[in-house]
Amino acid sequence: MNLSIADFVNEAPPSGSIGSIHSALTEVDLKSPIDEYIKSSRSLLSYGTVRRLSENDHLGGLLVLGSVSAAEAYFRSILSLSLEGCPICRETAAEKQINLGGVLWHGHSEFRRSAFEHMSFSSKSELKRASNSYLAFDLKDAKFSGPLADFDVACHLRHGLVHNGGILPGRNAVQLGVKKYRKPVRIVVDFSMLQRTVAAVDTLVLTFNRELFAEMCHRWAEKWPRRIDWDPDKKDETFNRLWRNFACNELHQTRAGRSHVSRGKCLAEIKNKYNL
Repeated sequence: MNLSIADFVNEAPPSGSIGSIHSALTEVDLKSPIDEYIKSSRSLLSYGTVRRLSENDHLGGLLVLGSVSAAEAYFRSILSLSLEGCPICRETAAEKQINLGGVLWHGHSEFRRSAFEHMSFSSKSELKRASNSYLAFDLKDAKFSGPLADFDVACHLRHGLVHNGGILPGRNAVQLGVKKYRKPVRIVVDFSMLQRTVAAVDTLVLTFNRELFAEMCHRWAEKWPRRIDWDPDKKDETFNRLWRNFACNELHQTRAGRSHVSRGKCLAEIKNKYNL
């Protein structure tokens, strides 16, 4: 047998290519960003059973990746919708650059989606920076402190899973305050860790959705009407759009006191608070 030098380490791989990706693409109708997130989150949890996770050490990590990815998708969607609907956001982001490829793909009606395609929301610092610099929405409130810290932990785990084959990188280990080990450490996410991680990501997303909605309602009631570009004839239409963008229908059916929650009752509370 005649072997080349390269043959000594492993056999030559079979030839092949991915080919067309069209079979992997399906058109979908998207619900509100928070509903899409909740659907993804609950699907991940339902698949991550004790039995499945015990049978495959890689599965838990893949589900954590899915959780962080679903959160990133939520942040991109809700930020882009806010950019479209809020004149203060548009003014704040007016000098930002966007990805031309995204504009060409999404077209005129959906070009806002391209504003955040070049950004990663896989750390608390990136999320805080984007929220402040595009929406003028500061995440310094105490409500965000704990959820952002936990989200950062999930993102550090994600980094090791995506970029280092599941081995925790040293930089991430130091930032997490992990104790020293003699050997490399693999990230293995069991049932309990998966439940805690997804719950932590849920907490940040749901908190962000609540607080940004409250801020947008404040702007709708007090700040937008003071602007020269405000159209009072579209006030109801504008609020209806806010409600559609933020209201979580996926969780509504299991919510305690849901009979007291509706668009009309929310609007009445806003009018009462701001003396409208």
